[in-house]
Amino acid sequence: MNHWQELALIAIITLTILVGCCSAADLSVSPTGGYSDQKVINDAIDAVVQSGGGIVYLNAGTYIIDGPVLIKSNIKLAGDSNAIIKVYSGSSQWFQGSIGIISNAENLRNVEVCGFQVDGSVTELPLSYHKSRSDTAHDCERCILFAGDSGNMMDNISIHDMTLFDSFSDGVYIRFCDNVHIYNNFISNTQHEGTYLVCCRYSLIEYNRIAGICSDCMRYDNNQNTEVRFNTCWSYNGSHASNTYIGGENGIQVGNTGASKGYDGRNKPFYTQNVYVHDNSFINNGLNAVLIDGDVKDDNVYFMNNTIIGHDQLETSGFPIDLINNYSYEHSPSLQTSKKIFNSIFDILNVKFQNSGFTDQQDESIQYTVQKATVGDIAGGIKIVGFRNQIIIDNQTYIPDKDSAIVKYTAVMAPGLDFWNKGIDKTDPKVSVSIKDGMAEAKLDVTMRWYTVSTNQNKKTIKKTFHTSTASFNDSCQAPDILPNDQNVTACVDVYSSETFPKFIINIPHTALTQRIEYKYENVQATHTFLIGEKQTDDKGIEHTFYTRCNRWDGNSSSMADEFIINGPFNPTDLSLTYHTPYEDIKISDVRVTVHDLEKDTWRVPIIGLIIRIIFMCFILILLYRITFL
Repeated sequence: MNHWQELALIAIITLTILVGCCSAADLSVSPTGGYSDQKVINDAIDAVVQSGGGIVYLNAGTYIIDGPVLIKSNIKLAGDSNAIIKVYSGSSQWFQGSIGIISNAENLRNVEVCGFQVDGSVTELPLSYHKSRSDTAHDCERCILFAGDSGNMMDNISIHDMTLFDSFSDGVYIRFCDNVHIYNNFISNTQHEGTYLVCCRYSLIEYNRIAGICSDCMRYDNNQNTEVRFNTCWSYNGSHASNTYIGGENGIQVGNTGASKGYDGRNKPFYTQNVYVHDNSFINNGLNAVLIDGDVKDDNVYFMNNTIIGHDQLETSGFPIDLINNYSYEHSPSLQTSKKIFNSIFDILNVKFQNSGFTDQQDESIQYTVQKATVGDIAGGIKIVGFRNQIIIDNQTYIPDKDSAIVKYTAVMAPGLDFWNKGIDKTDPKVSVSIKDGMAEAKLDVTMRWYTVSTNQNKKTIKKTFHTSTASFNDSCQAPDILPNDQNVTACVDVYSSETFPKFIINIPHTALTQRIEYKYENVQATHTFLIGEKQTDDKGIEHTFYTRCNRWDGNSSSMADEFIINGPFNPTDLSLTYHTPYEDIKISDVRVTVHDLEKDTWRVPIIGLIIRIIFMCFILILLYRITFL
């Protein structure tokens, strides 16, 4: 083996070991300060794809771009909540056709985008950028555009916890895809559709807040097996460009569509079927709250339990109308304006929300007349009229404990004995209530001491004769389930002790019955809310709490999906975690910490020492080879 052969062998062994060491590596990036930050993001995506897939994480900061961010399969593009991908104000019109601000470089499989912001810079770009040619409109500058092929559907795309704003076209546009989940996004002033799905199957769109200025807040063409729920859609008024008239917004459009402006729509392989739109709020929609477009007939398209509030109702409610009037493409509503509106959305809906399932209502305030039955000498009755502190989650009713039944009862002398010369000396009622196997049982045992009176001719009492009578009365009814206890709560803390970017991530598993989780660390705090309760009163005057699902983070920290993220070193004594159900407030004491010596999500991995050691090992191997075989 000559010198050059030895060097080649060193290189082969080194590369082989490096490839093995770098498989499935996640990476994080930061802004460069230039105008082409899409390059550093795309380079990270390519590197992670080559190592088998994983996470590319955007650290906080503004990433100025003059070209698309290109997603590939098996990639999770995540980021700090203060990470912003922003279109360069001097950019050319590269975001048109099938190219969005964030777009796909291939037919996607298993992709997740979450946690950061996308700013289309609509107020800084020429108005003409909203279309690609004279016969099209609003087909340019979609914040997220993932396009598959009618003969090769994309699969498994999730977009969540994003802030998308100020773009000439859609917030999220996806076509030809199976298994789409779009949730918990804030979308403002995307000047075509907020979310727009074409020819997608098995999609769930939920918990999004969309402030639209043109066309629809949500639009779903030729989709099948789609559920749209718990979204809040708000529309702005104002003069629009491109022949879009004042008040031309829809809350949601569902239907079958063919060709769109300037485009051929003949390649759509299926029609709208099995679409369920429920429990959404549509507010100030100038044209229609709900528009069914195209030839949709008996194709299982359902609209149920949606709230609709019009412009006139807003005016009479005293809402400041200047927040929604007089906007246009030249004068777009700001992200801050949209946030101000959504922060007061519960007042607009005239709903008062609460966290706890306890209502503090006293049983004495509930009026109910019990129907009496006669048993021997006693007329009485008992009735289970309802349950205190009752809650409803997903149409399932719960109570806090087996003592929650509200009982009303009465016991008097039987009408046949209730006449002159008879009276009641003492009534001793004993009430027992039990809940077992889904049934509530109430029993009233009454002991009554009564008397008869003997009188003389002058009707003066000369003698009382005492008697004792007993009777029992019963009632039963179906009882709600008792909400299970959730005492064993564990927090998992992953600490990344990188010298350059130390951070830690907290994940607390939650269930379908978790109301919220509160995080506090030094002066940083956040609340992750899953259930919002509305106090209601039934026809018997009994207060209960109806819970609506949500997925909302509030506070001054970074978060992503179910993770609470703090940049900096971890000190366990500064951490306070509280887990809430509708009935319990649990301080979490079981905190399990895992320390990672090297931060996994980083470009800045100190591999120079590793490379030197590998090269040294190669020389040893070659030396052994020469000694053994030469």
